[in-house]
Parts: sequence; structure tokens; C-alpha cells
Amino acid sequence: MMRVIDIYVCEDNPKQLNQVVKYIENYLLIENLDMRVRIATDDSSEILNYLDSNEIDKSLYFIDIELGENHINGIELASKIRKIDFEGKIVFITNHSEMVFLTFKYQIEALDFILKDYPEKIQERIIEDINLCNKQFEQSASDNEEYFQVKTGELVRSIKVNDILFFESSPVPHKVIVHLKDGQFEFYSTIKRIEDENESFFRCHKSYVVNVNNVESVNKHTREATMIDGEKVLCSVLGTRTLVKLKK
Repeated sequence: MMRVIDIYVCEDNPKQLNQVVKYIENYLLIENLDMRVRIATDDSSEILNYLDSNEIDKSLYFIDIELGENHINGIELASKIRKIDFEGKIVFITNHSEMVFLTFKYQIEALDFILKDYPEKIQERIIEDINLCNKQFEQSASDNEEYFQVKTGELVRSIKVNDILFFESSPVPHKVIVHLKDGQFEFYSTIKRIEDENESFFRCHKSYVVNVNNVESVNKHTREATMIDGEKVLCSVLGTRTLVKLKK
């Protein structure tokens, strides 16, 4: 069963903050949805501090882009949220449609943009976004696809485990190269750390971790694992024996 979806609202205008919360809570009550307003505030740090200190599951954020002189703007807040909660749904409420392009610059995937220029439409759009968010989380809950999270620079990248072929130690200290079905890239980690990240990952050699599900065959004589794309990965003696058993 999917856990309750937490809703966060950040708006520096008290009247508008109360209005947005009222729209949300009234609709949740009428529809009896498994959602709740967790935090409604004019202080962006209140949300960030909560996210830093608590386990986050399913979340929907309504964020005003212009938060006033004493706060970071909504784009910066969303960028910080995205580093903590990469699956969260973010909706911007703003007077500044020209700032929408910044969400692409900061690589923030937004669910929607609600313009304050059309106050008669705000409630309708909020309800649409609540329904869309609920639908998307329901779909992801029914999807058994597993994901592996990788931090690259300031971004957190989510990769389907099924798309991962294997990992290998990089010549660069404290870095690992992940080989995917459609390419490869480096990130900071260690082979030792990765082998415990997923039950499908198996350390077949001191420098390699393979995704067992994407191993096509194992050659006991050459001590090599052939991946589904034809790439070959070295295995230790013990790694070869264990991998053969795992593939039976």
C-alpha cells in the first residue's frame, strides 16, 4: 500500500498562503485522499530542515517563485529540494512566467506552473495537480521497477537497475564506472560500497560488480562473465564459481 503523500506549501504572502492551503485541505477532505499538508510556511528553511531531518517518501510541493528579499527564491528552493527528494512533485505558483526557463537551467522537473495572474483558475489548477500527483505516485507504486541512485556533481541521477550491466573501478581514485545498456559514466563511490546496494549486484572480482540479471553466460575456464551486450568482465576463481551457481 502506498504511504500518505505529504504536501508542502511555501508562499511568503500570508493571505495567499492561507488560500492555497484552504484549497488543498478542502479538496483532500471532500475526496478523502491519502494526502496531508505537512508544512505550510513562508520560510523556505523550515521545509529544507524538515527534509534533512526526516525520512521522505511521497511528496508534493507548491512553491512560490518570488519568496521575498530575506529568503532564497523558489527556483533555488526547488533545486535544493530536488537534491534531497528526487521523486517529489514540484508545482510553481508565480507572477513571473518569464522565470520558467530557469527551471530548465537548474534541471528541475516541474509538475506544473500556476500563474497568479489568473486567480480564478488557481483553485482548479491546484486540484488538477493534486489528482495528477496522486495518479503518478499510484502508477509508480504499481511499477516494480527498481532504481539505483547516483550523485553526479550537485545532481542525483536515478537509473533503472535493469539498465545496469556492471560496475568497474575507475583509474581515478574513489571513482567507479557504471556500464549501462546505452552508455557509461563515472561517479564517486567504491566497488565495496556498491556490492551491497542491491541484491542483483554481485562482486565477481576485486574490481568488478555485475548485475547478475544481465549476465548472459559464465566461462569457467577463462573466468569471464559475458554480459547481454557481449562485453566481458573478469571474475576471480571464487567469483566464477559463485556466479555459475547464481545463474543456474
